[in-house]
Amino acid sequence: MIKETRRGLAVREKRPLNRVQKAMAKGMKASVETLALSQLSREMDVTGLQAVRKPATGGGKALSLNTLIMAAAARTLPAHPLLNAELVESEIVVFEAVNVGMAVATPAGLIVTVIQNADQLSLQEMDGEINRLAGRARSGKLELADIEGGTFTVSNLGMFGVDSGNPLPRPPESAIMLLGAVRPRAGVVDGQVAVRETCWMTVSYDHRFIDGATAAAFLEDLSKVLAEPQQLYEGTRG
Repeated sequence: MIKETRRGLAVREKRPLNRVQKAMAKGMKASVETLALSQLSREMDVTGLQAVRKPATGGGKALSLNTLIMAAAARTLPAHPLLNAELVESEIVVFEAVNVGMAVATPAGLIVTVIQNADQLSLQEMDGEINRLAGRARSGKLELADIEGGTFTVSNLGMFGVDSGNPLPRPPESAIMLLGAVRPRAGVVDGQVAVRETCWMTVSYDHRFIDGATAAAFLEDLSKVLAEPQQLYEGTRG
């Protein structure tokens, strides 16, 4: 039997795109074609987060670092409205709601679910939504309300050992943040070398209306929240 070839190479198999892959292909093509993409990365010290990983419920389950970082990002966004906006022709449309997309790895591929009004959630509520949406995504039971209305996305690939990368925003969103793996690294604290838990965070954004200073200011404010994480337990419902 003569095998099919392409570019002079034998073809092992052909796989049609599934529904998720088709949506991703369309969205990423639009991202490259319509946005003027730029990225900024910063190494973040998340040592303090380990100390505040209190149980989310009476069952004794500690909050994950992902929950704490997602909450920190959501609460930082209102002070940086251009990262929670989109460009429509000649107008910048800034949204009141902070609906944070969360990338979930599933057997069908990476699916982005949306946490509605994420900046208004307590840590307990954020943790519950993350677990609910991740469970629905992996079981194939997502509803339309679980995946639409996003204004900013966070993609955590640290669990796969990834340190950094250049993520693409999902149009019509104009910004996305990639979380890298948390690793022990040498740092300087009060003039002394110490082991710190750090990770790289990269923001990709539409440079047509978001400049580097704006993206850098968001990362700077986020770093302050991560340095004083006890404030995440304050000023929210629950």
